[in-house]
Amino acid sequence: MLRFFRKKPTNPAMQRLYEGVVAQARTPVFYQTFSVPDTLDGRFDMVVFHLWPVVDALRDEAGNISDDGQALFDIFVADMEGNLRTIGVGDTSFPKKMKAIGRSFYGRFDAYRTAHPDPEALADVIARNVFDDGTEASDPRAAALAHYGIAMRAAAGTVPTVAWPDPDMFVPKAAA
Repeated sequence: MLRFFRKKPTNPAMQRLYEGVVAQARTPVFYQTFSVPDTLDGRFDMVVFHLWPVVDALRDEAGNISDDGQALFDIFVADMEGNLRTIGVGDTSFPKKMKAIGRSFYGRFDAYRTAHPDPEALADVIARNVFDDGTEASDPRAAALAHYGIAMRAAAGTVPTVAWPDPDMFVPKAAA
């Protein structure tokens, strides 16, 4: 029975990779220049936006998630659980919030994965999910983030060390 109370073994390489995902998602340019909302939802969306290409890169040829991909997803879930506890989500609403996080992740992951590598389709998904304020896919910020997303997916092929593209290189001319 004690095995149920033991902490799951962690994958140090995937933990470092996840920390890199979060650090990249928190880069100020996304919030200051691209105008991603600097809110809990906005930060969540940026973590998921940066996580999808990495998790996708950790699939095999048949499309199944690898052990590393599952470990990375488990670290993400544990981080989200910890964040909910930190902000004071109570025991009664906790399962409902975690289910919402899971649905949000899978919905966004599938949408990004399906839209990639089409920049217009990816811009549409970004406009709906990252900005969620009526921003159109034709908005230069959504289009620029779509091109950044395509570059991220290419960089994710170097897992477990991802050389993230510089988001400043994708800033739309109007925002610069």
